[in-house]
Amino acid sequence: MKKITVLAAVLVLCAAHASAYENSYAGYSVKDGQPYYKLEAKKVYAYTNISSKKVYQNEENLKNTAVNIVNYYTAEDMEQILGEKFSTAYFDAEYEKLALLERSQLNPKTVPAPLLELDKYAEHDSNGNLTIQSKVLKEKLEKLTPLIKTGKIAGKKAITISYLYKQGDVLVKIDTSLVSANDRLYLLSTVNTDQDLYAPKKDEKDADADADIDDIDTDAESDENDEAKTEPKSAASAKEEMDKALEVENVFVRDVPAETMQRFAKAHTDLLKGFKAFAPTSTPKAIGFTDAAAGKSVQLPDDWFYGQLNLKYKDKGTFYLTLASSMKEMQEVAANTDYDSVYAVLAIPQADPEYQKKVTELCSGARNVLQHWNHLLITASVDNITDAEIKELLSTPVANRLAVESFISEGLQRMKGFSNEYFALKDYKTNFDFTQEKALIGINADTDLLKDFAYNNKILLSCNQKAATAMLFIKKTDVETEKSLEQQVNKWHF
Repeated sequence: MKKITVLAAVLVLCAAHASAYENSYAGYSVKDGQPYYKLEAKKVYAYTNISSKKVYQNEENLKNTAVNIVNYYTAEDMEQILGEKFSTAYFDAEYEKLALLERSQLNPKTVPAPLLELDKYAEHDSNGNLTIQSKVLKEKLEKLTPLIKTGKIAGKKAITISYLYKQGDVLVKIDTSLVSANDRLYLLSTVNTDQDLYAPKKDEKDADADADIDDIDTDAESDENDEAKTEPKSAASAKEEMDKALEVENVFVRDVPAETMQRFAKAHTDLLKGFKAFAPTSTPKAIGFTDAAAGKSVQLPDDWFYGQLNLKYKDKGTFYLTLASSMKEMQEVAANTDYDSVYAVLAIPQADPEYQKKVTELCSGARNVLQHWNHLLITASVDNITDAEIKELLSTPVANRLAVESFISEGLQRMKGFSNEYFALKDYKTNFDFTQEKALIGINADTDLLKDFAYNNKILLSCNQKAATAMLFIKKTDVETEKSLEQQVNKWHF
């Protein structure tokens, strides 16, 4: 009996370890439960609270998905942010000061509280971090009134900043708890959404549908009116509608159903319950990802990040989709994107005399983006293949290789002939290896974007009797890439 008990305990511990993310250099672990989506960078880990196994068992799961984000800052990072020495003792003192204000029913903002100035954290994001309060949400959050509370959550002293707001038809709640251990600060954030509370009611949708039907006029004399109705909106009005859809407004807790608030609170509490801080090690954690369907792992450069989608279909295998790039490059791309030019091009038809002018303006803005965009790695894999076409592909390798090679080579040659000032295929090489055990297609192509930006594109497609995988690696030709990464990319096939 004792042996059975010990064995059960070991299995429980193994299972717990398998569903937890650990960063020993950052000094923490968090139970993520094998999430269906995750993102990892040097100083941030984000994941959904729905596992890859449950995501498609019930469509309602997706509606109630919360995203958890863990950021960490060393004492040196915090000194740069605060302008003064930081330690866990410093955090505890700030915690007690804010708790006293809360007990006295005073506004925490009545006294200086550097820890709560989250815009300073966003300014520090260029050092490999990415917070909720970063560029994407910063302007929106500034329009909202946060609720600041102190208290122990899951036994941890936490200073929690919460936002509750409506954006379009969606209710959003963001909880960020600041906790400290071993002279480090951790930001534990949960983003919850509810798509039902403010969704248009069924009768409203029906009324809209009826209105659409009433608008239909088959009389020839109404053609001019119909044309006027379908006339494209201006770039300014398109942008105005988009901005309106993204507007945020404060929501009061009293106006939200109790069960919804309880679900939001549980998601954030679960994050803190699963978070464990411990003494950090001196060896930095290598950033990398594993694709179990392909049976491949890639270790990324220190300043890179990856985002991975992992879907487990019942009796149909597992699908992985991973995107990786430089965190700094992507932040600079976002900062240099001219969204007004994008709106302008989307708002008018190609027949409009102004269209080409707007495209030219967009290309001018795209140049600013391409100056910063140097690398992109995308992989996709699926296992447990039962497709008859795959088996047929492998059953007659010689004939199928000739057919596939002819199809791809003809397509690439056509693409090369259609090259223009926006995109040009300069040169390419192909490699085909078909046997009854596996099939490999390799394409190495050099392209130009907007004439001045040259990229090398490596594509690998391969499959065997059990799985299929694809890899795309894009890099600017005049930028150095770590050799170890290129070596790993070249091996991405069966």
